[in-house]
Amino acid sequence: MSVVPFAGHLAGLDSGILEGLLRARPDVLIEPVPADFGELAQRLAGPESLAAALRASNRDTVTVGRAVVAMGGAASPAELTRLLGGHPAAVQAAVADLLGRGLAWLESDRLRLPARLAEHWSAELGGGRPAALVVRTVLVDELRAAAEALGVAAAGLRRPELAGRVVEAFGDLRAVADRIAGLPQPARDRLERLRLGAAQDFGTVYSGTYGLRRVDPTARVDAQLAAAGLLLRGNRGLELPREVAMAGWLAGGEAAVTGRPVIEAAAVEPAATRPDAQAAVQALLRGVTAVLDQAGASPLAALAKGGVGRRERARLADRLSVPGEVVVLAIDLAYAAGLLGRVGGGYAPTAAYRGWRAAAPALQWARLAATWYQLEHAPTDREIDGDKELPPPLPLASGAGIIRRAILTAAAPGLRVSGAGAHAGWFCPLHGYDGGQYGSKVAAAVLEAERLGLVAADRLTEFGGHLVAAAGEPATSLAARVADLVTATPSSVIVQSDLTAVVAGTPSAAAARLLGASAVSETGGAAGVWRFTPASMRAALDAGWSADELLSELAAVSDRPVPQPLEYLVRDVARRHGRVRVREVRTCVLADEATAVEILRTRSLAGLTLVQLAGTVLASPLEPDRVLGKLRSAGFAPVAEDTHGAVIVPQRREHAATQRPPAAPGPRQLTAHDLATRLLGRPARDPAEAPTHLGTATLLAELNPGLDDMELRLLSDALENARDVLITYRDKNGSRSVRTIQPRQITGRWLESWCHLRNADREFTVANIESVAPPSVPR
Repeated sequence: MSVVPFAGHLAGLDSGILEGLLRARPDVLIEPVPADFGELAQRLAGPESLAAALRASNRDTVTVGRAVVAMGGAASPAELTRLLGGHPAAVQAAVADLLGRGLAWLESDRLRLPARLAEHWSAELGGGRPAALVVRTVLVDELRAAAEALGVAAAGLRRPELAGRVVEAFGDLRAVADRIAGLPQPARDRLERLRLGAAQDFGTVYSGTYGLRRVDPTARVDAQLAAAGLLLRGNRGLELPREVAMAGWLAGGEAAVTGRPVIEAAAVEPAATRPDAQAAVQALLRGVTAVLDQAGASPLAALAKGGVGRRERARLADRLSVPGEVVVLAIDLAYAAGLLGRVGGGYAPTAAYRGWRAAAPALQWARLAATWYQLEHAPTDREIDGDKELPPPLPLASGAGIIRRAILTAAAPGLRVSGAGAHAGWFCPLHGYDGGQYGSKVAAAVLEAERLGLVAADRLTEFGGHLVAAAGEPATSLAARVADLVTATPSSVIVQSDLTAVVAGTPSAAAARLLGASAVSETGGAAGVWRFTPASMRAALDAGWSADELLSELAAVSDRPVPQPLEYLVRDVARRHGRVRVREVRTCVLADEATAVEILRTRSLAGLTLVQLAGTVLASPLEPDRVLGKLRSAGFAPVAEDTHGAVIVPQRREHAATQRPPAAPGPRQLTAHDLATRLLGRPARDPAEAPTHLGTATLLAELNPGLDDMELRLLSDALENARDVLITYRDKNGSRSVRTIQPRQITGRWLESWCHLRNADREFTVANIESVAPPSVPR
């Protein structure tokens, strides 16, 4: 795929326009970055990069891009305006957006598209061969009839002249579209099915019994389309020329260029929403902190296939007095932000949570808000697999993220959020949902934005404005923007004589640990209430607290003496605690008394820390296999028994372990300014004429000549630096999949890698890798 014209266009951009394009396509900023404009053109024309850019494009941009394809792959803005019948300013804005996103370039004042994008849109618009090819096999009489139906003066024309006139008539897409619009509805429906490839064959006309002629209804409609000159009959039978398919798209109502929808201005100023926004931010931080503190005390139970189920979430919401949607947000956002991770049979805070817990509230919120903004699914409206929910924090494919970002971006100038939501289909037409699902995702986006303090009174708050303005920047930058808006809420703990503690604000880590261990939450909010009960005190003592430690910590967090009733409760529970003891015995050794005494006195067995429970019973805290080994080494001849006393005969078996690779380092990223500065000092080149393959890339190029220089650099960088990379792969059966892998080494013609999709080692035939992209394409 030649990218020379595209590269030349990029090389001619001034620094400001180039920086804007790079900001619009942030995936090209991920190392290894393009070394010159040739590689930049390759990276921008990659399938994953194009897909990310398209998802962020509005309806007019997509429509104008498709119109370029309909016109044969090149068109001027004036030609596009005539074809689409839109306002010139709206068409020009769409052209500027295509250029600004690197989805097109101008060549002699005509808009052109990257080959992959043109092929994609051509397949979407449908149609078969161009009319110039179809007419070659059409009989002259059929050609004359088609010409007359299309309004072409056919009298006296020879076959070559007729063919030229018919092809010319088909080239006027607007006229053909008007002709299609005048057809009866059944014929228009049939033409649409043919355009989209829903019907692969045409109806037939046949004779029935006793000579009665029966006509297939589909064939009757096809005959009408042929009579109108829209289907041509050649040696392949009836055929739909590509130009008619393009005109069918125009006539179908999908090709309107409307301009940006008009959205009413919000009724209130941002400052008026500040109290509500600040309250929402504080409530969110309290809820997330409460959920993660609870997960630290006792991991959130996971379902067999992973994720936190509805029952566990309902239990958390009830125990912590936190709204259910905040619980879901806390789990999803904390997991995506690296604050929550899988441990054993559940989920618990990671080491990063401790730093987040101690950070300033502005940074806490910024990290959660930035994570939510980039998240691709809606935590409060997760997709359903069949009739089962995919519970948080399991990853899933979703288009909710582009809807969310479209709504917030559209409402950012101070417009109504409800209006932006109503027109989100214009701002992100490729969301992929039907009407009901689409409405559900819009509602989820607004609900979650309100919980995060980003939306209040049907407008973006100051928090929301800063989030949109800081999109793509580090969380620290967003935190600096909102530092004056998020203030540390004073926290106080008042321990009362009625065996309750009233907590104002978000409790400190020490207070949360203490209350979580020794009390039960009754109500949440700005002033939460915790109750001390005999059961909660027993739980604290079971967890290793002593009565003196509990009383000392309670006095410290409340900054006042502990009320007498609570002290009595603590002392009373402590006095009875431990009267009944349960000793952990991992291994029992049974022998006659003489042998038991001999075992106890054998010095080499001292490491087993054996104790005598009865004359013939010894106990050790060590595993049975270790005890067996030590006894055999000391000259005894023990056998193993199961819990019922039956002798265990070990079976010989082989063990295999799957070794996960170390976590790949996060992608390194340049700023748009830095990359633009670097590129402007280097000329564009033709990758086919000036290969830069070195080392690993040379070997990869030999194994897969279909990968371009930029893809080879990405793949070789991942191999040499143990980094993740995203590949599109076609297996031996022809099935395609997109997966993130961490390549390890090249063995023959295979690439040994860790596959994150399968969570296991996999081998990939290098020749079957169709494309390579950075591991996570920013949106």
